Amino acid sequence: MSSFQIKHFRSLLVLFFFFGFVVFRSIAADWPAISQEAKAMTSVPQQPDAPAVILYREETTDDTKNFLTVYFRIKVLTEAGIKYGDVEIPVGHHPFTISQVSGRTVHADGRIIPLEDQPVDKVVVRDHGVRMHVKAFTLSSVQVGSILDCRYSLHFPEGSRNAPEWLVQSELFEKRVVFKFVPTKYQPKIDTLRPDAQSFEVIGNTMGGEPVSEYSWVNHLPAGKQPEEHVTPEALYKWVELEMNDVPAFPDEPFMPPSGSVRWRVNFFYRNQARAEDYWKRAGKSWDKELESFLNRKRGISEAVNQFVASGDTPEIKVRKIYAAVSQLENQSFASDTNQASTPTPSVGVEDVMQRRSGTHDELNRLFVAMLRAAGIPATMMWVPDRGRATFDLGFMSTDQLDAEIAIVQLGGQDVFLDPGTKFCPYGVLNWHYAGTRGLRERGNGSAELADSPASTYQQAMIQRVARLQLTEKGSMEGTLAVGFSGLEAMVRRQQGVNMSAEGRKKLLEDEVRGWLPAGTSVALTNSPEWDKTEATLVAKFKVAGPLATNSGQRLVVPIRVFQATAKPRFPAVQRTNSIYFDYASRQLDEVHIIFPGNAEVEKLPPAEQAKTSYAMYATEQKREGANGLVCTRDLALNSVLFPTDEYNELKDFYDKVAAGDGQ
Repeated sequence: MSSFQIKHFRSLLVLFFFFGFVVFRSIAADWPAISQEAKAMTSVPQQPDAPAVILYREETTDDTKNFLTVYFRIKVLTEAGIKYGDVEIPVGHHPFTISQVSGRTVHADGRIIPLEDQPVDKVVVRDHGVRMHVKAFTLSSVQVGSILDCRYSLHFPEGSRNAPEWLVQSELFEKRVVFKFVPTKYQPKIDTLRPDAQSFEVIGNTMGGEPVSEYSWVNHLPAGKQPEEHVTPEALYKWVELEMNDVPAFPDEPFMPPSGSVRWRVNFFYRNQARAEDYWKRAGKSWDKELESFLNRKRGISEAVNQFVASGDTPEIKVRKIYAAVSQLENQSFASDTNQASTPTPSVGVEDVMQRRSGTHDELNRLFVAMLRAAGIPATMMWVPDRGRATFDLGFMSTDQLDAEIAIVQLGGQDVFLDPGTKFCPYGVLNWHYAGTRGLRERGNGSAELADSPASTYQQAMIQRVARLQLTEKGSMEGTLAVGFSGLEAMVRRQQGVNMSAEGRKKLLEDEVRGWLPAGTSVALTNSPEWDKTEATLVAKFKVAGPLATNSGQRLVVPIRVFQATAKPRFPAVQRTNSIYFDYASRQLDEVHIIFPGNAEVEKLPPAEQAKTSYAMYATEQKREGANGLVCTRDLALNSVLFPTDEYNELKDFYDKVAAGDGQ
């Protein structure tokens, strides 16, 4: 339940060091009284058609006692709101145990059903395809009109520091939210970043081997809203609090940036530097030291490389061979079963990864770099955020926002960014989650600097579709369809199908194709796609049959954009609140051959269409083929992924032209 998740912990592949043991105890709780207003509520004027409403939400993080408590109350308004009885707690690299889990479902007639479920490990897929390990449980007997109460606590290791992320806004309207953060024990000092406010210095604590001097935060609240600091002089304790009423749901628009980047939020962190640039310089140095220590535990790596790399191989051939070898190892980070999260096995060096033939995403990429170096190929690493989760924030002085390590290989004087640690990621293509984002890059001299990974291009994500259709006198069609998914398009679908049965994979592809074609079309997969390959195009072939043309007296009106038969306008809204965000650049190439009945003649062909901007291109052409045939081609390419709101009108105009051309 993404609306009520606690802080999105960094999903690094060192996750297995900290996968916390869960303690479950369903206890009788003293719940706040339910008001008559809440009981009578059936809708929310501030969010028409809302499936549910958050009546109250409270989060308290106390670093002096190393715990976080969460409480929320929700009113279910429609059938779609029943899903909010599913509670999911993200698991990241911070260790914790869960305790004092309690909950209840209060029906409209006053009946109370206590929580009986226990937390289980799961892997869930969030917006933008982000895979996340969670602890999940479900409140009982949820129905329309129910009021849901839930409370739980997370306990962190003694002495740890767990600065929170307050996700103030959610997908639901919130009547009231309350947040509280009690940092570790402080002494007063002058805040160099905020001279108009008092700051407090941490007593006797370190972070990453460096003294922690104070806490701070990055405020992403609307103007005039900010956390309030409080102090108890006698005890030398300080805490931060935020209370807000009538918090609107964040706007739900197509092709939005990750919700973690656009919702109202406050990011807390403990800092050891006053200037962000100094912090990242020191953080990069610490990361580089740990990374190189891991890479230098390399017993047996050279011998392993010599088994499949020949001395006469060119540098690129060596890189490709090593890439293929690492890609074949067990990938612990890519949990194949979304219903069961696995606990990765920790490694202390690349030699462990090699010996076990298994590793997490980052461990596999570290092994790749170590093997390249053993083969005489210069290689370094970069530590980046997951662009599907959030964007890099320079002022948020915490490496918690960095998620994964990727490899940088020097070939022919050029940097080549590679990622064999992502399952099914082809050579030469960077997983879009880590492309076009800022992070820490090794400099090769014991330090690291902020740099950008390259953005993806449309050549790295292509869908090619070729249909050969026979039209009957009644307007129905039957024929064949071949689809080729390459680059990122193949990677995404192979990842989706990795844990499915053959029948499940078949259904996955058939459902997607059925969604392209006119309603009522039957679709049957006729070949066996190469699901387990990494480099090859994922080719799927189908037999299709169904309605196509409409009868208009003595004429048949035939839509020539067969694959866009059910497409809706991409950007129907006149105005836009959020920036526009695509996961990756892409290209579609369509070729449709239609053979008409023997007694039919093509009376009129629509003209070719073209539209072009600096970042996108659209072109169509249709011409006669043979005695009674027609061939139609369509090419749509997008080579950029992020557009600010002031570019919305231009982008909308382009896609409106695409929709007009596809409607012929």
